[in-house]
Amino acid sequence: MSSLICGIHHIGIVVPDLEAGRKFYQDVFDFTVIGVDDWDEGNTEVNKYVGMDESSARSYMLQGANTYLEIWQYLTPPTEVDPSDYVASDRGYRHICFLVTDFDAVLEKFLAAGGSLIKPLGSGRPGGAKIHYCRDPFGNIIELLEMPGRAGSRIRNLPGVEEEGVFAPQGDQLYALMDGEFIGTKDAADLPE
Repeated sequence: MSSLICGIHHIGIVVPDLEAGRKFYQDVFDFTVIGVDDWDEGNTEVNKYVGMDESSARSYMLQGANTYLEIWQYLTPPTEVDPSDYVASDRGYRHICFLVTDFDAVLEKFLAAGGSLIKPLGSGRPGGAKIHYCRDPFGNIIELLEMPGRAGSRIRNLPGVEEEGVFAPQGDQLYALMDGEFIGTKDAADLPE
């Protein structure tokens, strides 16, 4: 592995309702919020690095088992596409796979929290694995995968991103960005219910 690449830091998902997105990924996959970010239209520096003009957004950075998940609600510009229209064979990033230790229990939580199956469950289990493509409540394709044997013990031993400098979560604190600038920390207890 190249010493220039540490690994995948996070996956970004755009949702129409930030709080609903946070709640879904916390409830189903046990992610915790470690950071908040937002900016208003007119921030030329942020618009440069996100590659848009006159954007505005709010987001949470969530920490999971061995990765981060960044969920965004863009306020501007208006969204032109609906991810529910995409199928797995469409070009581009099309799904996120979550390795789970109990497929049936996670699927039950997933469906109860507003997720859905793309097709009914089949009986096929490649190599003994339990696997199925689903959609989160916002239309994004999510793969649930339970590996046979020791439930993915090799995956759990992959090193994650261990240090984030000023962005590292500190106890019950979250890092906070405003208009692309680090502004300090916020209390996790202040998140909406």
